[in-house]
This record gives sequence, structure tokens and C-alpha cells, in this order.
Amino acid sequence: MTRKGLTRAEQKQPEALGIVSSASSSDSDSNDDGDGEEEQAEGCELSIGRELANGNAYRPGSIMHISLTNFITYDRIEVRPGPHMNMIIGPNGTGKSSIVCAIALGLGENTSVMKRAKDISEFVKHGHAHGAIEITLAAGAGAAVRIRREIQRQGNKSLWKIDGRAAAFAEVQRRTRALRIQVNNLCQFLPQDRVVEFSKMSAQALLKQTQAAVGREDLQQLQEELVRRRAQERQAQAQAARLRGDTEALRAQAALLERDVQRWQERQTAESQLRVLTALVPVARYAEAKAAHDAAKQARSAAHAQYLAARDAPAAAGVEARLEACEAQAAASQGVWRGAGDARREAEQGARQQLARLERLDAAQRELRGEAAQAANQARRRAEQAAALRSEVARLERALEEDRPKEGSDDDDGASALREKKLQLANELVALGDEQRALASAGRAANGDIERRTAQLRALDDSAARRRDELRRVHGDSVRALEWLEANRALFAQHVFAPACLEMAVRDARYAAAVEAVVSRASLRTFVAQSDADYHVFTREVNDGLGLRVSVASSEGLAESRAAPESREALAALGFGGCAADFVDAPRAVLAFLRARDHIHAVPVALGAVDHAGAARLALREYIADGTRYATARGRYGSHAAT
Repeated sequence: MTRKGLTRAEQKQPEALGIVSSASSSDSDSNDDGDGEEEQAEGCELSIGRELANGNAYRPGSIMHISLTNFITYDRIEVRPGPHMNMIIGPNGTGKSSIVCAIALGLGENTSVMKRAKDISEFVKHGHAHGAIEITLAAGAGAAVRIRREIQRQGNKSLWKIDGRAAAFAEVQRRTRALRIQVNNLCQFLPQDRVVEFSKMSAQALLKQTQAAVGREDLQQLQEELVRRRAQERQAQAQAARLRGDTEALRAQAALLERDVQRWQERQTAESQLRVLTALVPVARYAEAKAAHDAAKQARSAAHAQYLAARDAPAAAGVEARLEACEAQAAASQGVWRGAGDARREAEQGARQQLARLERLDAAQRELRGEAAQAANQARRRAEQAAALRSEVARLERALEEDRPKEGSDDDDGASALREKKLQLANELVALGDEQRALASAGRAANGDIERRTAQLRALDDSAARRRDELRRVHGDSVRALEWLEANRALFAQHVFAPACLEMAVRDARYAAAVEAVVSRASLRTFVAQSDADYHVFTREVNDGLGLRVSVASSEGLAESRAAPESREALAALGFGGCAADFVDAPRAVLAFLRARDHIHAVPVALGAVDHAGAARLALREYIADGTRYATARGRYGSHAAT
């Protein structure tokens, strides 16, 4: 260490500041012992460390030499770090941080990184117009790069040079980046003014800064890719967990539906057997009728023989008279029986028509309520007008009495005008009274009609309650599920309909039996959701949560697997009243479910006999006529059809 021309304020600085290098500590000690003192008029020059002849000992980017001129408190100083770890040791205020600050500024960092001064000109030593920082960096293979920053106080400017040649600041940054120098990275360059900031860094920020300090350009990208892959893994795990949950729910639902499928298969088997037995019914009836015919024929022959014998007997005349009386009585009884049957059928038809009429009364009742309210408001306004007119008449009468002129005076014309006005008001009052009485009469009639229709609606409500009680008796789980649904409708995005037997109504009661034959019993007990999401909520809460054995279907995306007959006129010509769907009133979603499940739009129905040959020509797969259900089966080979 050498000391030349120190000022009084800097006498202690060389003695207090020293550098220790792991590769040259002994050499530095020998230099400290051998250096002498030499006075110069230019100021202070300080040299720390020694210069190594072998530049290959330094790794690329290592600092080989630092030279400061007129920088902060230094007139001139040179620092020669070794190729390994270097430490600058000294008490506070001896200039250690100034050297660190010079390293940062000399390698192109902004003045804000040191948090000492805002302008670069403030780093020029007081009393001087310019200063300089020169740093020599190892570039590998024994080469070196010398970067020099000249600072001018005037104008707060900096001039850059690389290996003695003027260079732009961007060139300096490119050179330092090529040597993987990151002065702004606290994990590579940590001045004491930023220790607190370093201590507050999060673990993630420390990891990123450490990866950047290591020097591999793709390390941070690899870390980001690792984080992204980990997020994808977590997302995949969560999705797998959701899918496992859905799978378990579907398995539980499948276990519940398996019993329904078994029952459906049993029903299909029973229906197949029923069809076979139904086909054999005419044969059995024919055998019974043939036996009865034979027995009746034998009895007729025996009775005829007895008749002939009785006719020839002496008392034949009396027997013949009694026989004629019995025949007349039988004919009269037959007529009474036929008349009773006709009356019963007429009564049934009248009851069905009355039920349809009651169903149409609901809308009319609401209209009547509105009309009654409007009539009441109008009557009230008329009453107010009548009261006002009465007050006006009374006022005019008083005015007439007070101002009645004496006989023969000039006020006769005014009195006549008052009398005419009074007469006019009296006529208006009478007209208002008549109108008010008419409105009151109309209101009473409307109220009577409302009461009658209210009674009819109450009867309809009783009918709905009876249908619910019948469903409770047949399938209690469906009613319990309906009660839960009515109390928890907020869980569903759209309206979920009750079982079809409670939502649908037959327009013409004469076709009720035919419609019930088309719609299966399972469909009548099925709840109908309008979306798949609500379907899943219902099955999770009711089937899985409550353990109720009920059926639910979603009308979303339902498709009709059977086409409707093309011509309704052709159906009418064959004797059909229409298809089963034509006689059913139900919400749109319930109708869509019944059309897809039971094909109510494709099954014609008739109250009486139809043309079966014509039905075969129309290729009707299924129809109902005269209380019998017909199905057409076509052979696998050829066009032969059997009904």
C-alpha cells in the first residue's frame, strides 16, 4: 500500500482501509511493509492489492482492476481484486461504500440503486469539475474489457469509453449483460443501503433473483414452466376428484335405476304375455259362445217339443196366453233397460261436458272480477257525482229563495234562468240515479257469477287434492318428493314440474280411458325438469339425499323417435277423433316428455269402431279404438302386416 500527498482530512484513510484476497493475502502484507511515502502537490493517490500477471485466473465477468479519479472523497485510488473472494475491511467512514458505489455506477447502473444522490454530478469530489470511474473486467481466455465512465459536473453528463474508445451507454449494457453482470440483482450485488429491502423479499422473489444470478438464461423460463405444469397438475387432480365424485354419484343413481329397469323388464314380459293372452281371448270367447250356442240349440229343440206337446194339450189356449203376456213383459223390460242405458250415457256425457266447462270458467272468473271491480269504481264515482249534484241543487234552491224577486219586478228573467238550471240538474240527478241502480244490479249479477265460479273452482281444487291423495296411496315416495320440491324450489334454475298425473288434464272426458291406456304408469309418476342441471340437482337431493325411489326426466334435448300421422283428415275418415296428444292439456315440458316417452302424438284414438284395413294402409303402428288397443307388426320378409 502506497500513500502520496495526503491532505489533513485524509491522513487516517490509508491506514484504516485494507483489502484481503483469498489468493494474495500474503502478497498484500509484503506490499504494506515495503511501500513508502512520497509527497506530491496534486493530492492523494491510494493503491490497494496487486496486479496479477495471469489473466486466465479470473472467471469471465470478474473485476480485475478499479480506478477512481475525483470520486466522492477520493482524489485517486486503484483497487486490484484477486481472482477469488475479496474483502475490503475498515471502520465506518473510511470509503468502503464509495468503492461499492463506484462499481455500481461504473457498470452502468442508475444513481437510484445506491440511494445516495439523485444526479451523477453529485458523485464528483467537491472542488473538481469532473471525475472518472474505470473498471477492467475479465472477458475469458486471458482477455479483458476496460469500461470507463467520465463524469462532468457541468451539465450533469457522463461519457462512456470501452477499451479507450468512445461508446454508447447501450453498448456498455450489452457488454455487461454478455458477461452476466446484474448490478440491479440483490442476490448478485447487495449494497448496504439496500439490505433492508433484501430482507423483505419474499421467498418467490429470492428464488427468481437467485436463478437470474446463476446466469443460465433459460433457468427462469424453466421455473415458470415448472410452476405452470404444477398448476396444471393441481387442476387435473381437482378435475379427477370431481369426476370421481360424479362417477360415484352416477353409480349410486345406476344402482337405484337398476331396480326400476328390472321392474320395467318384468312389465315388458307381463305386457308380452298379456298381448298373447289378449290374442287368445277371442278363441276362448268363441269356444264359450259355441258351447252356449249348442246348449241353447238343444234347449230350444226341447222347448219346441214341449211347446208342440202343450199346444196339442187341452189347456194349450191358457198356456199360450200366459206365454204371450211373458213375452210382452220381457219386451217392456228390454225397452226400460235400453232407455236406462241411454240415460246413463247421456248423463256421463253431460258430466264430462260440465267438467270441461268448469275448466274454462277460471279465465272467465278473473275477467268478471276485473269487470266487477271496474263497475264498483264507476258506481262509486257516480255516487260522488250524484252527491255533488244534490249539493249544487240545494245551493241553487237556497239562492233562489234568497233572491226570489217580488212580483212584477225586473228580476223575473234571472229567476226563470235559475229554475231552468235547477230543472236541468234535477234531470241529471235522476239519470245518475238510474245509471247507479243499473250498475248496482250488474254488480250483483257479477258477484253472483263470481260466487258460482268460485264454487266450481273449489270443486276443481278438491279434484286436484283427490288426485294427490290417490297418488299418495299408490306411490307415497312421489308425494313426499313433491312436498320437498315445493319447499325447496329455490335450489333450481327453472321450474321443475310435478308428476305428470298431477300436471296433465284430458280436454274431453270421453277420451280419458284412451289417454290413460297410451300413457304408461311410470310416466304418470315421473317428475319433469326443464334442464339437465336441474335434473342432476333433483337426483342428488331426492334420490341420493332423501333416498326416495322416484323417477325424474329432463325435457332438454328430447327427441321424438316416432313420427306423427301426416294427415288428420285421413284419420278422421277412418273414424279416429285424433291423436292422444290432441286431448291432453299440460305444460310444454311435460308434453315434450310424454311425446318422447309414450308417443302420445303418434297414437290415434277413437271412441267407436274404425276401419282397420284403412289403418293398416296408413301404416299405423299403434292405435286405440272402441276400448281396445291395436298394434301392427310387420314381417321381417315382405310387406305383410298383422294387427
